[in-house]
Order: sequence, then C-alpha cells, then structure tokens
Amino acid sequence: MKRILAVAVGLNLDNDRCQLWQNVIGGAQNVPLRPYVTGLIEGLTALGMNPGQDFQIDYATCHPRGLGQLVKSSVGETSPDAIFAMSTTAVKAAMAASKTIPIVFPSISDPVDDGIVKSCAAPGKNATGIQAMRRHTADQCLELFKATVPSLRTIIGLHKPDYGPATRAYSRVRAAAKRARVVFRAQTVRSHKEIVDVLSKMSPEPGRRGPEKGVLIMPDDLALSAWPKIAKIAGERKIPNFFPVTDWVRNETPSVFAGFGIPQRTCGEAAAVYMHKVLQGVSPKVLPVKPSGGFEWAVNARLASVMGITIPASVLSAADRVI
Repeated sequence: MKRILAVAVGLNLDNDRCQLWQNVIGGAQNVPLRPYVTGLIEGLTALGMNPGQDFQIDYATCHPRGLGQLVKSSVGETSPDAIFAMSTTAVKAAMAASKTIPIVFPSISDPVDDGIVKSCAAPGKNATGIQAMRRHTADQCLELFKATVPSLRTIIGLHKPDYGPATRAYSRVRAAAKRARVVFRAQTVRSHKEIVDVLSKMSPEPGRRGPEKGVLIMPDDLALSAWPKIAKIAGERKIPNFFPVTDWVRNETPSVFAGFGIPQRTCGEAAAVYMHKVLQGVSPKVLPVKPSGGFEWAVNARLASVMGITIPASVLSAADRVI
C-alpha cells in the first residue's frame, strides 16, 4: 500500500496545536478533510486505486510557525511514498523536510517566484503539481465582489504578513479597486485568533442601499483555513465576504457569502493525475506544472437576504451557481 502525507496550514480553529492524523481513510477518526484531499481521493479512485487498499492518507496540519517541524516529524513517523502539500507554505515545509520524497501540490500561484520549481516546464526538483491562478485572479474577485454587492465602498483584504501569493496580487487588486470605485485596504493576520478578533471588531457599516464594508479573502492559506469561523462571524455580523474558491458557498451552515475561482475539490482531482504518476515511480522533476481549469462564480442569495443585500439580477443570471 502507498502512503501519502497530506500537509496543510491550520485546521484546528480552537487551538494552536499541531496535529498528525494517521490512516484517515476508513479510520475511526472523524477528520474534516479539505476539499483538496477529497478531490485527491476521488481522482485516485477514478484512476483505479482503491482507497484504504492501494493507498492510505496521513494528515498533518498546524499553524504556519509550527508546520515545518510537524512535517519533519511526520515524515519520520509515517515514511510516506509521496507528500500532498496544499499551499506554498506547505510545499516549502515539505521540501525542507525531504529533497527526495515526491511532492505534489494542488494549487500554487507562483511556483517559480517562490523557488519551488526551476521552471514550470521543467520543475527540476522534487515538487510539481497544479497552478490554480489564485493570485492572478484576485482582481477579478474584487470586481465580482463589488458587482455582487454594489453598495460596497471599502473592501478589506485579509491575509498573513509577507505571503507572496497575496502581496504579489496587490497591484492587480488596487487597479481593480480603482476601476470599481472602492477603497481597498490590506489587513494582515498571524493566526486564527487574530482573524476572529479582526472580524469581531468590524462593523458592516450599513448604508441606505446595503453594507458599505466587505471582506475579501486574499490568496492566503491561513485565511482560507479559517473559513468556518469567517463564515460564522461574518454571517452573524452581516459582513459580506468573498473567497478565491467556491467550495464553501453552500446550502449548509455556515456558508461563505460568495466566491470566484477553481474549487479546491477540482484542483485535488487534477493533482491526482500527477500523484498517480509519482506513486508509480515517475519523477516530479520531469512533470511540468499545469494550470487548472474549471473557474466558478458562486453566490449565496439566501445569505444575502439575511444581510440585507439585494444582489443584482444580472449577477444572479451570470453566476455559475446560486444558493
């Protein structure tokens, strides 16, 4: 049986504990898997690998500061055949832990700029995977956010400090904010607790036509990992929020307000093709980084009604998915 070590920034929202779950497929542990992992399992299954028989997954999650040490200890404990690293931070932690274990990523914005590969055509290192273009479409997210909530005057961009995929998006986002006639302000956060504190102190600033302040989740693994808390608090405080993925715009509670991007689940399925190859012995060095398709625009109209937002009819007809 092949063993895959899945690595992600922050899963536990109520504490800062690093954690390794072993044998999450078919195990007794109730581990809330990221959509990336769900997509990976579905993709490998479609390629003829039986979950729990042909492959097993161990799952390591931690806050950004402790992820590197957790990955190192998890590699020693589980001896994985491959690593599934779900963000730039996770890939760097995996590469620091091993220069030989194949690493497959489902979503990296700038693999060359961040030193993960030598080139997208010829990675030349032990990592390869999917480029989901989240940094490159951050401006579209802002413009679609404004189109969905026309009353917005200020948009707060949430991300951790000095995170390349987010900070490199600034020029695009600020240009988009100028076109959309809104003020864009970056807000850095270092932990889930800081994210909760920022949202808890934020006022939606309701105007005559609807909320004038909203939160844009930048392409940032820490902020994305805190989606349940963001959705819950923003929903309670009636603060519209917009994500660069659409997996959590859903019927269930909590749900994020809206999003645009390639769903994490779709990226996981795409990455499964490369994971299948490396598990068969193909070197990541020769597998080019591939851009993924499948962009989706999703909005939660029911949540909009609760927030006092009237989504324009043009948005409702143009969006790919309306809850």
